[in-house]
Amino acid sequence: MRLPVLLAGSMLGTGLLTVPPASAEPPVTCGKNLAAYQIAMATQHLAPYPGTDWRWSTDPRMTEGNFNPCVALSTALVTVEGATASSPVAALMFHNGEYLGTATSKAYGFTSLNTARTTDDTVVLDYKTPGACNACPPAAMTSVRYQWQGDHVVMLDPPPAG
Repeated sequence: MRLPVLLAGSMLGTGLLTVPPASAEPPVTCGKNLAAYQIAMATQHLAPYPGTDWRWSTDPRMTEGNFNPCVALSTALVTVEGATASSPVAALMFHNGEYLGTATSKAYGFTSLNTARTTDDTVVLDYKTPGACNACPPAAMTSVRYQWQGDHVVMLDPPPAG
């Protein structure tokens, strides 16, 4: 008795072999993930840093923050390609993993996440104004709270000066 030989291509459309579409999003995994595709996608759509041709880095090793697709508000701090310590940082804001936009219209250098004060619905960013030199103690530190309120983010404190 001869058994029929089926080619892989002949199984398409029969329900026996399914291939997910190339654009399918990976499954949601809760927890901090600075290598998430949502961060890379948002970063790729940012315009270059104003007045320059500096592109924003999609390298997860250069990303800081607390991005978590399972919390009301989280952030990813991205900098420009080839960044130095004083390079601009864009704070990308996310609600349940969905990109909302940047925390401020201007990217500031010396921006960091205040993890001690950040919660599942509030992101606290610290903006350092450098002293006389980049290695000197900060001349000022401004903390700004961003909170998810129902269907949007509210900036609870004034943005940093300058």
